[in-house]
Amino acid sequence: MNNCLKIFITSFLIAYSYSVFSNTEENAKQFGSLPDVSNVLISPNGKYVGVQQKTEETIIVKIIDLEKAQLLSVHDFGRKGQITDFFWATNERLVFTVARDFGRTTELYNAGQLVAADIDGKRTKLIAGYGSASDTRQGKMNKAKTDPDRPAVIVHRLPNDQNNILVSFYDNAGYNELSKLNIKTGKVKYITRSPVVFPGWIFDSEGDLMGVGSSSRENAQEIFLYKPNLPAGSLDSRECPSKTNCYIPPVREDNKTPGWVFFKDYEFGTGGMSIEGFSSNGKMLVTEYMSSDRSGLYEYDLKSNSYELLFRDPKVDITAVRSSTEGPYKIRIDNGKPEYLFLSDANKQKDLSIKANNAFPNSAVALTSASTDRTRGVVRVSSDINPGIYYLIDEEKNQISPLGRYWSKTSYSNLAPMQVIDFKNRHGDDIQSYFTKAVGKNNAPTIVMPHGGPWARDYWGFHPEVQFLAAEGFNVIQNNIRGSTGYGLKHTDHVRGNFAEVLTDMFDSIEFLDSQGLVNKDQVCVYGGSYGGYAATQGPMMRPDLFKCAISEAGLYDINAQYSSGDIRRNRGGKKFLEDSFGDGKKADDMSPINYVNKLKTPFMIIHGKKDIRTPFKEAEAFMKAMDKNGIEYEKMIIEKETHGFSKEENRIEKMKRISSFFNKYLDA
Repeated sequence: MNNCLKIFITSFLIAYSYSVFSNTEENAKQFGSLPDVSNVLISPNGKYVGVQQKTEETIIVKIIDLEKAQLLSVHDFGRKGQITDFFWATNERLVFTVARDFGRTTELYNAGQLVAADIDGKRTKLIAGYGSASDTRQGKMNKAKTDPDRPAVIVHRLPNDQNNILVSFYDNAGYNELSKLNIKTGKVKYITRSPVVFPGWIFDSEGDLMGVGSSSRENAQEIFLYKPNLPAGSLDSRECPSKTNCYIPPVREDNKTPGWVFFKDYEFGTGGMSIEGFSSNGKMLVTEYMSSDRSGLYEYDLKSNSYELLFRDPKVDITAVRSSTEGPYKIRIDNGKPEYLFLSDANKQKDLSIKANNAFPNSAVALTSASTDRTRGVVRVSSDINPGIYYLIDEEKNQISPLGRYWSKTSYSNLAPMQVIDFKNRHGDDIQSYFTKAVGKNNAPTIVMPHGGPWARDYWGFHPEVQFLAAEGFNVIQNNIRGSTGYGLKHTDHVRGNFAEVLTDMFDSIEFLDSQGLVNKDQVCVYGGSYGGYAATQGPMMRPDLFKCAISEAGLYDINAQYSSGDIRRNRGGKKFLEDSFGDGKKADDMSPINYVNKLKTPFMIIHGKKDIRTPFKEAEAFMKAMDKNGIEYEKMIIEKETHGFSKEENRIEKMKRISSFFNKYLDA
């Protein structure tokens, strides 16, 4: 890449860079800001890059000619139709996913609209979603199979097809129709209808349909394989005791309608299966547990119904498997820091990815896109002290050149490293945590930040709130306590029916780090969101001696209320999920903070959005009323249009200032 191009691209992606931290106001603006650039993708011929970028009003995509170092065009659909994703369909045409701002919340809502446009911005056409058909009727979803005026989601880009992509159209019943969508004309060619609601379509690398996965009403994962031209009236698998060689009835009663064969199902808590793609010999590659505590990558032969283990880590699950049109090529695991392993299959994209990984050790490295001939690619590199930088890899020139930064307003200097801490809890279980030391300060007070979920985990890497707190003079502890994902089924399963008990791991981490001289256990507060908010509320009730103060954001206060409010109960299998997770009503009551308000002796702050549907505001409101009744003083930050977590930048910035002020009130910062 020539110097002119470096200067050009870097100038529009990098707006500011602060070298030192000055005050809370500036720290909050830096770390409360949203990423300026959310994606950078190279064209199939490697001549252009598309840059998805936030502006003051909306989200746009800039097209840059790499050779000429020129801004070719800007794709902007305005405030009411903001771009949430895009990809190169061909060298000349792009497809965009567009979300709507309805003004009810701070979030954008995906209305299933897809827009195609030429690289120069001409021939822009709404090809799917409301408004794509001339006779559109707002809100009507059950339309003819050839009518694109329905919510749609892209499910395969068909890299070898210059005219079409595969999309899934929704209907009111939740059953999806798979169709080919012409990116030039918007015409639809129906393929099949899913045998289950809310399907996850499964394809080979060429885009040929292989199967579908979904969850049942019993909260189990179900997988069906696609078998074209099954005879009408075949058996439903649920009527077959052996659940083998049993067929789902075709959608239409004619012999031309493709059918489905039952493949596998998995009960909640057994790990399930993820189909990653197909190897060069045509066998299916899957991540599965296969009676093991940790997931492995297997080669599965459909004809012989046999598995061959390719890789399993002895300590952690597989985080992700990366694939290209040539098949899967890279495995990521996270035992503390990210590690990458490459499959043996010949794969040009693998070679490009290896080059990127070798160039950036001790980093998270993601190849966002590559040219068709795999001579050029774009890679995003990040770490605990690197918020993210995009690079262009050029194999022919043997160059790796910076394109620009992920966050322009955030400092890329004087950031706090994240240390991996392994310890054993009181039961002898291995617990992995992350410790971030306050910037330029010894003997600093500490904030424990439990993650949400609880079926989630913390990762090593850049975390805006962690860096904000470190810049403000606080150490930060993040724990992957029992219930966290990524460390095997047993570790994850501990939290079921034990939402409160597993919090002892959080207490043990404080005691351990205190024994190592890293923190002072007499100067600790706790702050978390969602399940982390639950932990930040229940934890101080269980161990008031450990916490000087607590902040709960979008917290869970009444577990039994989830059976009658919130969005989980409305999801397929949601009620069974709640039963599997929480047990009976009495057990849920025993784990609910609202039933123990009188035990809350720790200075407390509650943060919540009124439009939250995961942990509805009325639950937070009930908890505040209970605190009022018990004479418990607390601070609050309630935002009218925010949902489950704050998405509006000004609210994020204000939140950070408020939490810093709260912690400084009760800790010797």
